[in-house]
Amino acid sequence: ILLRCVFIFQWFNTLLHIQGSRKLPGTVSLGTATIVGVFAGLLYGGSKEASASVSKDAEVMLKLGSTPDKREQYRIMRDAMEKRFIRVARGSIVGGVRLGMFTAAFYGLQNLLAEKRGVHDVYNVAGAGSATAAMFGLISETI
Repeated sequence: ILLRCVFIFQWFNTLLHIQGSRKLPGTVSLGTATIVGVFAGLLYGGSKEASASVSKDAEVMLKLGSTPDKREQYRIMRDAMEKRFIRVARGSIVGGVRLGMFTAAFYGLQNLLAEKRGVHDVYNVAGAGSATAAMFGLISETI
């Protein structure tokens, strides 16, 4: 699946290149940057949720200590592990989507500014960063 996504992004970049837009030195491939952003977001979101669920494990241990029945202890532990797995998976997906969208928007705007201005400099980075941060600040409460 990863190779297929990289192939599609490279094909899209090649298509844009064929249409006559030349790539300035120093600009970043949008597809590659997006894929790296998605995977970094997956790792960050999953690790954030995994570390947040440690406090919930203490509650499960308290419940286990107060239950003498082995079957009930097994059920409580199984439910806790299922909830933790779902929470970490959801955090990974949400983190990957958020960081991937942010990365795609940032590098897309940076490359657009570089192409329209004809030069790749720090003003493109500042403009793209400001516009992307403002846009994501408006559409989400926490990034």
